[in-house]
Amino acid sequence: MTITDNHVHLDLINDDIKNIINRAEEAGVTNFVVPGVCGFPNKLNELLKYEEVKICWGIYPKYAEDSKLIETKIKELENTTINLFAIGECGLDKRFPNLEKQIELFKKQIEISKQRHLPLIVHLVGHWQKAYELLKETNSNFILHSWNGSGEMAKEYLKIGAIFSLSASILKNPNKLIEFFKTIPQDKIIFETDSPDQKPSFVSGEQNEPSNLPVIVEKIKELGFA
Repeated sequence: MTITDNHVHLDLINDDIKNIINRAEEAGVTNFVVPGVCGFPNKLNELLKYEEVKICWGIYPKYAEDSKLIETKIKELENTTINLFAIGECGLDKRFPNLEKQIELFKKQIEISKQRHLPLIVHLVGHWQKAYELLKETNSNFILHSWNGSGEMAKEYLKIGAIFSLSASILKNPNKLIEFFKTIPQDKIIFETDSPDQKPSFVSGEQNEPSNLPVIVEKIKELGFA
C-alpha cells in the first residue's frame, strides 16, 4: 500500500530533498504532490529527478495584483514540456487585498486546468461562497486543499465534484471534523501535510514534513473515519 502526501512543499522544507524523501519513505509515504505558489515550485530540476514527485504549477492569490509576474509565469507554463499533475495551488484568500484581481487570477487558472485536462488544487481562506460559484459555473475537477470548512459547506462542494484534502489543521476543531465525516464519503477524502506549514504539536522536529503524514492520518481517523 502506498501513501501519498497530497500537498507538500518539498522545495520549501529546510533540508535536502533527498533526505526529506528518504525519511518519508521510511515512514511509508511514497508519493508527493508538490504545488506551485509562484508558477513552478522552486528547486524544479532537483524535484524532477524523482518519479514519485508530482509537479504542479500554480499562482497563489497573494500575487494577484502583479500582472507582469502573472504574464511571465503563464508564458513559462506555455513553453514547458514538463508533465504536470495539477494546476495549483490557486484560489481566494481574505488575508490579501483586491478580491476582484484574485478572482481574475483564479479564473485564469481554472481555465488552464480545463484546457489541459488537469485537476485544480484550490486554496481558500474565506470567500467560500464566491469560490463555490466560480467552480460550479466552470464545472472543473478540483481538490480543496487543507479543508477546514463547515459540514454544510462541504455538502454543497461535494455536489459539484469536490475532493477534500485534510491536513492536521482540521484537528483543531474535533466537532467540525466529526460533522464532516458524517457528511462526506470516504472516497472523496485524501490527506496532506502542507509541509513545512501546519506542523502539529504531536510530532517532533522544528518543521512539518511528509514523514509525519501517517501519524496525522491516524489522529484524524481516530475522530470517526471508519
